[in-house]
Amino acid sequence: MTTDCENEALTLVIMAAGLGSRFGGDKQLAALGPNDETMLELAIVSACRAGFSGVVLVIRPELESDIEALFNDSLNDKLDAGFSHDFCYQVMDDLPEAALAHISNVNHREKPWGTAHALWSARKKVKGRMAVINADDYYGDTAFELLASGLNESKEDWMLVAYPLSLTLSEHGGVNRGVCLVKEGLLQSVAEWTDIRQGSDEGLVGTSKGERGVLSPSVPVSMTCWGFTQDIFLAIEAELIQFISVYGQEAKSECFLPDVVQHSMSKAGLINNLPDAKRVRVKTAQEPWFGVTYPQDAAWVRQKLSKLLNNKSNGVISD
Repeated sequence: MTTDCENEALTLVIMAAGLGSRFGGDKQLAALGPNDETMLELAIVSACRAGFSGVVLVIRPELESDIEALFNDSLNDKLDAGFSHDFCYQVMDDLPEAALAHISNVNHREKPWGTAHALWSARKKVKGRMAVINADDYYGDTAFELLASGLNESKEDWMLVAYPLSLTLSEHGGVNRGVCLVKEGLLQSVAEWTDIRQGSDEGLVGTSKGERGVLSPSVPVSMTCWGFTQDIFLAIEAELIQFISVYGQEAKSECFLPDVVQHSMSKAGLINNLPDAKRVRVKTAQEPWFGVTYPQDAAWVRQKLSKLLNNKSNGVISD
């Protein structure tokens, strides 16, 4: 494990511009850790320990002062002196020029353009290789160690840190997950499964393409924990142009980062300016993932995080 944040040119990008409409507030600022830390504070500290040199936060402008206060009040004391932080805004009309040609304005939009656009917003702030995560999820120390080692081992490939399905479930009902097909350590595809929950006899069951099916607890799932090289921005640019030309007049349509990845892995379907199809290496974390979607999730996540972080033993929560 790398301990000097200044040794590696790795940047953590945290997508923190979400509206939190189902949660009822800004999940980015929810105090869920054992010492009232936010999820993004826990992620930033873990990233620095793993060897990242800085963080770029993609936010709405009104969040900047509150997040800056987190650095001034507590975070800076936990980070190496050379660890940097910066902000960029996810702005509706910050689109490729060719995409703007398809829309006269963005007054019809009721929400941002999605996770692909969120990362696009950071293109002027990130130099070199990067990890990309959500602000309101807990990933664990090992996820950032895997990201750092993987990005340094293969400096041309992209990567995904996946999680065993069993470590991403909720006690409050079914969940939706991107189930990964992995062969020889390389991502082949991500399939959307919905309403995954414990069945009465058959184990974990969920719905894919309209049919219920059984899933292995160990199947890897994507939880938005990516590693990219700079050419991800070329891929996003092409994807956004294509997306806006088709869906640009809709109020809530979103361009998702996994779609950019999926299209970039297929040379036959390559719509971007990449010379070749990208390889996406997959590493699997062995720590639980936690996230909050609804208000009732907060107390459960706070309890689990407290137990994990105060009594951590090989990344496993013991009942």
